[in-house]
Amino acid sequence: MLGVYVTIPAKERKAPPPDPTAQSIQDLQTSLQQAVDQLKILQQTVSSNQLETKQLSGEISALSGKLEALQQSFASAQQAPIGVQPADPARPKRGSR
Repeated sequence: MLGVYVTIPAKERKAPPPDPTAQSIQDLQTSLQQAVDQLKILQQTVSSNQLETKQLSGEISALSGKLEALQQSFASAQQAPIGVQPADPARPKRGSR
Protein backbone atom coordinates (compact mmCIF):
# COMPACT_ATOMS: atom_id res chain seq x y z
CA MET A 1 0.00 0.00 0.00
CA LEU A 2 2.95 2.29 0.57
CA GLY A 3 3.88 2.02 -3.11
CA VAL A 4 0.57 3.64 -4.09
CA TYR A 5 1.31 6.80 -2.11
CA VAL A 6 4.73 7.08 -3.62
CA THR A 7 3.39 7.05 -7.16
CA ILE A 8 0.67 9.65 -6.56
CA PRO A 9 2.09 13.05 -7.23
CA ALA A 10 1.80 15.37 -4.32
CA LYS A 11 0.00 18.62 -4.83
CA GLU A 12 2.47 21.39 -5.09
CA ARG A 13 1.66 24.14 -2.70
CA LYS A 14 2.37 27.53 -4.06
CA ALA A 15 3.68 30.04 -1.62
CA PRO A 16 1.29 32.89 -1.06
CA PRO A 17 2.40 36.11 -2.67
CA PRO A 18 4.71 38.00 -0.30
CA ASP A 19 3.13 40.71 1.75
CA PRO A 20 4.80 44.02 0.76
CA THR A 21 4.89 45.23 4.35
CA ALA A 22 6.42 41.97 5.59
CA GLN A 23 8.97 42.10 2.76
CA SER A 24 9.87 45.69 3.64
CA ILE A 25 10.33 44.73 7.30
CA GLN A 26 12.56 41.82 6.31
CA ASP A 27 14.62 44.07 4.02
CA LEU A 28 15.02 46.61 6.83
CA GLN A 29 16.12 43.91 9.25
CA THR A 30 18.68 42.66 6.75
CA SER A 31 19.98 46.20 6.18
CA LEU A 32 20.14 46.80 9.94
CA GLN A 33 22.15 43.62 10.49
CA GLN A 34 24.57 44.61 7.73
CA ALA A 35 24.98 48.06 9.31
CA VAL A 36 25.65 46.48 12.72
CA ASP A 37 28.26 44.16 11.20
CA GLN A 38 29.97 47.08 9.46
CA LEU A 39 29.98 49.09 12.69
CA LYS A 40 31.60 46.19 14.55
CA ILE A 41 34.34 45.99 11.93
CA LEU A 42 34.82 49.76 12.06
CA GLN A 43 35.04 49.67 15.86
CA GLN A 44 37.71 46.95 15.70
CA THR A 45 39.67 48.97 13.14
CA VAL A 46 39.50 52.14 15.27
CA SER A 47 40.56 50.21 18.37
CA SER A 48 43.50 48.69 16.51
CA ASN A 49 44.53 52.08 15.14
CA GLN A 50 44.36 53.63 18.62
CA LEU A 51 46.66 50.93 19.97
CA GLU A 52 49.11 51.43 17.12
CA THR A 53 49.01 55.22 17.62
CA LYS A 54 49.75 54.80 21.33
CA GLN A 55 52.72 52.53 20.56
CA LEU A 56 54.09 54.93 17.94
CA SER A 57 53.67 57.84 20.33
CA GLY A 58 55.76 56.01 22.92
CA GLU A 59 58.46 55.30 20.34
CA ILE A 60 58.49 58.96 19.24
CA SER A 61 58.84 60.08 22.87
CA ALA A 62 61.76 57.71 23.39
CA LEU A 63 63.47 58.90 20.21
CA SER A 64 62.89 62.54 21.13
CA GLY A 65 64.55 61.94 24.50
CA LYS A 66 67.55 60.31 22.84
CA LEU A 67 67.81 63.13 20.30
CA GLU A 68 67.71 65.74 23.05
CA ALA A 69 70.44 63.91 24.97
CA LEU A 70 72.60 63.78 21.85
CA GLN A 71 72.05 67.48 21.18
CA GLN A 72 73.04 68.36 24.75
CA SER A 73 76.10 66.15 24.53
CA PHE A 74 77.12 67.74 21.25
CA ALA A 75 76.59 71.23 22.64
CA SER A 76 78.66 70.38 25.72
CA ALA A 77 81.46 69.00 23.57
CA GLN A 78 81.59 72.18 21.49
CA GLN A 79 81.66 74.41 24.58
CA ALA A 80 84.43 72.46 26.29
CA PRO A 81 87.79 74.29 26.28
CA ILE A 82 90.12 73.05 23.64
CA GLY A 83 93.20 71.66 25.36
CA VAL A 84 96.73 71.44 24.05
CA GLN A 85 96.80 68.89 21.35
CA PRO A 86 99.38 66.17 21.93
CA ALA A 87 102.30 66.00 19.51
CA ASP A 88 102.14 63.40 16.83
CA PRO A 89 104.42 60.58 18.08
CA ALA A 90 104.83 59.18 14.57
CA ARG A 91 106.54 62.35 13.34
CA PRO A 92 110.28 62.52 14.15
CA LYS A 93 111.56 65.65 15.82
CA ARG A 94 113.95 67.91 13.92
CA GLY A 95 117.59 67.55 14.68
CA SER A 96 117.35 64.16 16.31
CA ARG A 97 118.59 61.07 14.59
